[in-house]
Amino acid sequence: MFDVLIKDGIIVTMDPKRRILKDGYVAIEKGRIVALGRSRKNKAACKSVEEVIDASGKAVLPGLISGHTHAALTLLRGLTDGMRLDELTRKWLWPFENALRPEDSYVAVQLACLEMIKAGVTCFADMHFNMEAVAKAVQDSGLRASLSVAMIDQGHVPLASKEAVRQNEILVKKWHQKAGGRITCMFGPCTVRLASAELFLKARRFASRHKVGIHLHLSEVEEDVKFTQDRFNKRPVKYLNDIGVLGPDVLAAHCIWLNDEEMRILKRAKVNVVHNPTSNVKSSAGIAKVAEMIKLGINMGLGVDAAFCNNTLDMFWEMRVASLIQDIGQMQPGHLSPEKALEMATLGNAKALGIENEVGSIEVGKKADLILVNLKQPHLTPLVERPKLNLLSHLVYAISGRDVDTTIVDGQVVMRHRNVLTIDEAKVLKKAEETLYAVLDRSGISTQTEKSE
Repeated sequence: MFDVLIKDGIIVTMDPKRRILKDGYVAIEKGRIVALGRSRKNKAACKSVEEVIDASGKAVLPGLISGHTHAALTLLRGLTDGMRLDELTRKWLWPFENALRPEDSYVAVQLACLEMIKAGVTCFADMHFNMEAVAKAVQDSGLRASLSVAMIDQGHVPLASKEAVRQNEILVKKWHQKAGGRITCMFGPCTVRLASAELFLKARRFASRHKVGIHLHLSEVEEDVKFTQDRFNKRPVKYLNDIGVLGPDVLAAHCIWLNDEEMRILKRAKVNVVHNPTSNVKSSAGIAKVAEMIKLGINMGLGVDAAFCNNTLDMFWEMRVASLIQDIGQMQPGHLSPEKALEMATLGNAKALGIENEVGSIEVGKKADLILVNLKQPHLTPLVERPKLNLLSHLVYAISGRDVDTTIVDGQVVMRHRNVLTIDEAKVLKKAEETLYAVLDRSGISTQTEKSE
């Protein structure tokens, strides 16, 4: 007796052989995938089951993973257009974050989780300050997440704190492997400009002690390189490597301003790089050398960063942008194939979060984090009979998160036919609007945004 059976869909497994099973089924029991194959050849497997999900006309994919986010900043969507990163950080981000109360972060993360569920994102890596509230929002949403405190002890930053490591350790002790294992934790030294060497080293010691990872921003803007060269006579990657921070448990977001030596260091240290193309382009930070890093064998993931510098948390959009900007950067198509982009958004991110044995592909024994995408639509037609021919192209270049029909996390259906079951959508949308105005009023940010009459 299976708990859930998904049948008659096109199963995009992302398994080692990258199999695509036409007319396929996936059987789920106690939150894990226990069987998969072709429906017509395994009719017996399609009988004894509590819930049957008809996937006819749909693709069944591993749940997408966003490898780098700041979910609580979703409230700032569309308010910081036309600014470079340092400018919007000073004018908007720091005052806004300083005014955020835990209850505000809870609402903001609920909004982000709602958006991600509806876009087929089943897991995300997040960095913020009010992490107790973030963890509760994730727990209530039914999503999977890796959480870390944005640890800062340098610069004129309102939230800089010598207690950052202690706060992160409290998060790890209380929430790591909680919510049925859906929540894991990392330590989050923010950037080379905002975290001292002492803080980075403490993060390394505590991460190793608790057997969790490290989540950081690395060489996102040219100013990061200038900072470490002026202060340490080294570029950021070499600086962090020399003090002993880098390793296979490190998730390094952005990695735009790298030279060849730094990429080789990342490869040797087995660091996981998470590319954030829309955010990087929108804030004019630059374009990461993704094709070169892939060629070197660096594990690559993909993230949305934050809605204040992206506007959307849609990982389908992110795959498309990632592929397109690599091609234009090289002035040659084909540098980041649809299959590789999908791999970055699933398996690559799972490895970066240290959960590749649990999620990231549709394989027997893995957690049932799955999404169903509706293919019977004009913008996804024609679909060639042998789906390998153009299905992957559709998934990266034509689909958006709005085409996701059903989202399943840990074997639990959290959205069915676009209806989110774990979050009251109307209530969250209303509360998010109210919360934004309240935080802006407290922050003192000069803005033309006013309440509607």
